[in-house]
Amino acid sequence: MKTVVTLSSKGQLTLPAAVRKALRLEQGDRFEISIDEKTGTMNIAPVAGIEALSALISSYATIIEPVTDVDAYYQEHRNGERAN
Repeated sequence: MKTVVTLSSKGQLTLPAAVRKALRLEQGDRFEISIDEKTGTMNIAPVAGIEALSALISSYATIIEPVTDVDAYYQEHRNGERAN
């Protein structure tokens, strides 16, 4: 999809509704702009929100139960073996 937008007097661009819908953008979403100085082009890409980043990181994390009884944990692990 290609579209033409106009820069306002305040330096703002408005993304047409069709673009926002296609990219599932919402108010408050953030973007990164990169500029290729050789070609004079720019690329605008959405920046992942904290929820998306958290979900991505969580997919790699191992769920670990918190230690609530330090003495019992120590006794269970003192010989390098875990009692099951």
